[in-house]
Amino acid sequence: MRIYRLTIALLLTTLLVMGCSNKTTTLNNSGNSGESNDSDQVTENGKNQVKETVDESLKNYFLPEGSKAHFHGEGNEFAEFDMTFAMPYENIVGVHVNNGGAIIRYIYKIEKDQITTINHTAVDMNADFPSLEEIEAMKPEGVYLKKPFKVGTTFGKWKITETDVTVETPYQTFDNAFVIESEENNAVNRKYFVEGYGEVKRESIMEAENNQKFIVSSTLESVSKP
Repeated sequence: MRIYRLTIALLLTTLLVMGCSNKTTTLNNSGNSGESNDSDQVTENGKNQVKETVDESLKNYFLPEGSKAHFHGEGNEFAEFDMTFAMPYENIVGVHVNNGGAIIRYIYKIEKDQITTINHTAVDMNADFPSLEEIEAMKPEGVYLKKPFKVGTTFGKWKITETDVTVETPYQTFDNAFVIESEENNAVNRKYFVEGYGEVKRESIMEAENNQKFIVSSTLESVSKP
């Protein structure tokens, strides 16, 4: 059993950071997407500048700034965690995940048809959020979510496998969720998303002894909004 606990702990860490390895999105010196076709030209003080085009609806896949979500965990002690949400700059979202063992800070950027993971790192509870200049200097890590939200859409190691799914959580039952899935280290990892909330459930399913399945899950239990 010790081996399985260690394996599951590794899977949980993988599930938290997967989706950050597709390093195809780049930021230019202005912090904009490197694809100028997705931007509008504007003039300010006689100089041409690039105004980035973003999909504001993608912000609906995070809770509002100042919100806190608690996830009930099963299968491993680190499956239970808290998420807190901040929007310190325009189109930048900061999410802190605290599972009692570490605090991981995620920085996301809202773009035209996707949410890009800019950075994730372990931080101290009282650590200051990076400046906008520091964020613009970071090398994006991958894609967190990508439109269209329909079966078959892929990004990095993830793929949308189901839509219009009903998800039961301790907080409430959600309709119209969609599921993204990946496979790694003999485990199937899934995340369930609902507009207006973002992630409401994540699970990792692996084969155990005697062809039994061992499942570690984190499910939304409570939400506190400002």
